[in-house]
Amino acid sequence: MIQKATTVLVTGLCLVSLSVQAQKAIKLKPTKHVSIAVPEPSDICYDAASNSCYIVSDQGILFETDLEGKVIRKKEEKDTDFEAVYVDSNNVYAVDESGRTIYQYDKKTFKVTKTTTVRYDGPKNKGYESFTFNPIKNNYVLVTESSPILVIELDLSFNVVKQTDISGIARDISSARFYKNDLYLLSDEDMMLIKVNPDTYDVIQKWSLPVINPEGLAFDKDGNLLITCDDMQRLYYFNHPETK
Repeated sequence: MIQKATTVLVTGLCLVSLSVQAQKAIKLKPTKHVSIAVPEPSDICYDAASNSCYIVSDQGILFETDLEGKVIRKKEEKDTDFEAVYVDSNNVYAVDESGRTIYQYDKKTFKVTKTTTVRYDGPKNKGYESFTFNPIKNNYVLVTESSPILVIELDLSFNVVKQTDISGIARDISSARFYKNDLYLLSDEDMMLIKVNPDTYDVIQKWSLPVINPEGLAFDKDGNLLITCDDMQRLYYFNHPETK
């Protein structure tokens, strides 16, 4: 009985050790960075169809840029604070944090085709910071910045279907992006990239980033990690975090 109990204890300790190891933040190093002509870049997404990026600004401007940060075109909305962006095959979506509004743009014309307000009663400056699509659940995801950090799941008509409090994983969340069957979150205050289970939001792995004010997160066609820096107006490139 003693030997069996010892074996169980050792096995349990090993599992705990592996769990703790999985939670340790691995340090990432950028491969390069470029300056971008986007004031206060808040979020970024990559469009494989055009091999370009969409970046939103705190000043309510939606930009399309090339991979070196050169502006291709832009569209401004007055009295808005864009904090999140997402692109699919036909549309670009920009989210106004203060107004709790999702702007839907036709990708070809850059004209607004729809606006949807998603109510949230938290502080205006701690509203929606992230927006992406989760194909595992076939729904859209809005994430609030902090106090609390909520993952708000939306159906295809942008109706709220579920809310999950994930405040324990970071001090804040500034961006969210789905890639290769996992959901990645970015924390500005913790300067950290976090991979979570897209169904349960349990943390799988963390990486620390040597970037001040990391606000936006994307992956390009080769799996490279792109991070926008708000204060310094820079776009940082990293190899995929799990590249051996």
